[in-house]
Amino acid sequence: MKVFGAVALICAAAVLLGWGITRGAAQQEDVGRFQVAAPNLVLDTATGRLTTSKGEVLEHPLDPTGEEIGRYSVDGYVTAVTREVGLNVIQQPVVWPQLVKGYVVLDTQTGQIVREKIYYKQPLQGSDL
Repeated sequence: MKVFGAVALICAAAVLLGWGITRGAAQQEDVGRFQVAAPNLVLDTATGRLTTSKGEVLEHPLDPTGEEIGRYSVDGYVTAVTREVGLNVIQQPVVWPQLVKGYVVLDTQTGQIVREKIYYKQPLQGSDL
């Protein structure tokens, strides 16, 4: 009976050890799954789904299967762009800039840009800068 109890205890320990190892491996698979880019973009690197930090979807999944983590990469940008230059009523130079936000999504396997888009434009006020 003591031998049977010892064997059962060793088997239980082996099962718990195996369960812990597989659980740890499953948690490590998601490392690198998401990438953040300026100003407020979040990319799922496996599917290519791009959202803002508020959850607004900018790009639907490029690869819905999402089998390979790190397949896609993103870079975002925010800049002020001068759209018009002119003279005001008293012949003083005036500039009308816009705030522009955009992104570029890259397929890391092929090195090709798969999406490139300006998703936000708004005229800047004097107090915005």
